[in-house]
Amino acid sequence: MNTVKDNYSVDLDIFQGPLDLLLYLIKKDEIDVYDIPIARVTEQYMRYIDLMKTLNLELAGEYILMAATLIRIKARLLLPRDETDSEEHDPREELVAALLEYKKFKEASEILREKRLLEERVYIPPPVGGNINGNKEKIVLSDTTTIFDLLTAFKEVLERASQESLYTITPEEANIEDRILRILDILGNKDSVTFQELFEDLPRKIVAIATFLAILELVKIRRIAIRQSLPFSELRVYRGDRFEDPEPALDFIKKIHQHNGN
Repeated sequence: MNTVKDNYSVDLDIFQGPLDLLLYLIKKDEIDVYDIPIARVTEQYMRYIDLMKTLNLELAGEYILMAATLIRIKARLLLPRDETDSEEHDPREELVAALLEYKKFKEASEILREKRLLEERVYIPPPVGGNINGNKEKIVLSDTTTIFDLLTAFKEVLERASQESLYTITPEEANIEDRILRILDILGNKDSVTFQELFEDLPRKIVAIATFLAILELVKIRRIAIRQSLPFSELRVYRGDRFEDPEPALDFIKKIHQHNGN
């Protein structure tokens, strides 16, 4: 049985890099990309890094490198500037140029993705139960929803859980498999629920972490889907296109983990 204490890790292929996170923060707060408030963005960026570490998500070294870059830029901005030096560059220039270039290619990739989706309308899907002998299963979200939206919603869950005052301490192991079964049970009775509703039965931090990891696993195998009506709006969880697959979700997840570990 997988518990949070088992050093459980999740490989999220949807993480494309630290520039994705920076663009998300800029869009979320409606920041002018040409005038980035480095202090605020750095603080928010580090919060997401800490949250990923809490969830034991696999972090590429480039995320840490970007954190160091932001801190370096922040430090340079705090230093007094030479007003007589007209050629002194803004420390943010390289970062802004990288973001604009990345944004351009990201938008181009979206156009290509839409064309690919049109072609997939005539694609014959794999047999029921999926194919674990091919590529690794990836987490696929809706067009308007990103992994950072999930982390933002989960951060709000943790903030509410940390406000609780607990006067008794009891040992508890949060079981990911149990949370998977509970989520499937809830959606077996409802067409959809809000993201927050999946955490309401046991509002404890360790249970919240196990629930979030269970959500990621179920999205990965397409038993559930997460959507937003608008960017940055409330997340809702729906039955995925493989919700009715006859193979038990736990068995399929176990097979995927065994295959990916080989």
